[in-house]
Amino acid sequence: MKEILLRAPATVANFGPGFDIFSLALERPYNFFRVRLCDSPSLTITITGEDESIPTVPENNTAGLAAIHFFKKINSSLGAEIEIIKRMKSGSGLGSSAASAVASVYGLNRLCRSALKDKEIIEIASLGEVASGGAPHADNVAGCLLGGFVMIKKYSPLDFAKIEVPDIPLVIGVMRKPQQTTRHLIPENLRLSEMKEQMSSCASLVHALLAGDLQAIGRAVNKDYISEPVRSRFIPGYQDIKDKILSAGAYGCNVSGGGSSVFAICRKNKTQEVAGLLKAYFRREQIEGEVIITRGSNSGVAEVDEL
Repeated sequence: MKEILLRAPATVANFGPGFDIFSLALERPYNFFRVRLCDSPSLTITITGEDESIPTVPENNTAGLAAIHFFKKINSSLGAEIEIIKRMKSGSGLGSSAASAVASVYGLNRLCRSALKDKEIIEIASLGEVASGGAPHADNVAGCLLGGFVMIKKYSPLDFAKIEVPDIPLVIGVMRKPQQTTRHLIPENLRLSEMKEQMSSCASLVHALLAGDLQAIGRAVNKDYISEPVRSRFIPGYQDIKDKILSAGAYGCNVSGGGSSVFAICRKNKTQEVAGLLKAYFRREQIEGEVIITRGSNSGVAEVDEL
């Protein structure tokens, strides 16, 4: 087999209070990929669809950098052509860069018959994320690979767990962030009172997922002392739209991943109302955004028959 076609889902990283340790795979949106193995050692990245000036130099692209690390891992002089067919916006906090890194390693692993384990795929794909966020982090790539809700239990050595998720309707206001990454602005320290609440929210979220309690899931993701205070500063009128979404009956609302997209959790019969609030918010703030109604998904990256 010289070629594989893949679909890789969007993910909500951090998923409320779980900075760099929680992620949720989404039913939609997703990107498609064509990964082709080459006998020569060269790497070629092409992008179609919403390319948004994504770099195609392999070292500066998450798929390309992940492929470089993959070939080093298996000690191979082969190369690859990787085509990224964009269906979701980059730089919006939905794990587009992670999807590219995961699809690259997953596809090459299949084509080379390398039999790498999930842990190794996640570790290599995390290194690919350096091209986008400046640092390796496993939450998005683990969620994209495995689907469902994934928690990183330990980074060194890497340890993780997947929880199959119940039906979790989400409404996402998709916005691009004004800069590549805000990771350098995240504080190194928390007050003790904030730390206790953060830990409580993390534990509550895991319990709520296992119990299948949608309302408790929403409450647990609704407050974050690490990422939300920083990344919400780059979202015009964030607190106002969050208050409106919660007043409309949503159980929780927060910033998705590295921003600037906003996600809300609510019952299915509330999704249209929440979507309407986000559309009105985009018009009012003159933001070029997109509103997506989706749900959590237990499926991760997968082979497809056609693009």
